[in-house]
Amino acid sequence: MKRDLDLVRKILIYYEEKDFDGMDRTIEIDGYSESLINYHLLLMDEAGLLRCERSTSSKTPDRVIKVYPFSLTWSGHEFLSAARNEGLWGKAKSLSLDKAGVLSFDIMKDLLISLAKEKLGIS
Repeated sequence: MKRDLDLVRKILIYYEEKDFDGMDRTIEIDGYSESLINYHLLLMDEAGLLRCERSTSSKTPDRVIKVYPFSLTWSGHEFLSAARNEGLWGKAKSLSLDKAGVLSFDIMKDLLISLAKEKLGIS
């Protein structure tokens, strides 16, 4: 499976808008399969973007089977603060793909921060 940063952003928005009342067993995001969403939840847990309850294999305890998110971490909030604006998100994606040919999380985060600073006149 491929990582989809648009889906990462949508998942962060979903959990930011959610009341802090426990974890979701399943989430639905239009246009994305349950397996793709679950894969991204695992990635986001690994990256420290979401605070999750982990379900592990009974035979291999260090193997995480599924995660059940319940909130964003500080890092998740920070990335979403930079990525929330649709215009900046689109511009950062275009720049990243046009200039570097890649859509890396770290590059996107740096670009989003740089574009926001540019808009504020604090380059």
